[in-house]
Amino acid sequence: MNMSKRPNFIYVAGMIPVLFVVGLLIFLTFDNLLSSRAVYGDKFGNAYEVDGLAAILVNLGIFGLIAWLGSYLAFLVKRSAKLMWAHRAIGVVSGVFIAVGLVYGLS
Repeated sequence: MNMSKRPNFIYVAGMIPVLFVVGLLIFLTFDNLLSSRAVYGDKFGNAYEVDGLAAILVNLGIFGLIAWLGSYLAFLVKRSAKLMWAHRAIGVVSGVFIAVGLVYGLS
């Protein structure tokens, strides 16, 4: 077996669970976005829900985090400074959307 092919197989096999979890996150976030709600919980079993504009901001922030992951994977492949800049910018904007949505929704 060619040893140079083995790491590629390991990386692809490792990406299968990541893609499954990201797909599930996309499905659940899209469902929440269509119903204008965002439901989340903490480690103590408490559930919180925000509705309306706050939920839209939180859900868009979650989609932004998915794009953030995609931009990082693209950076790992291409190793471009522009991709790293885009990765950081997407992360900041997504974090701001989520924080503003939660503060607005819980106030």
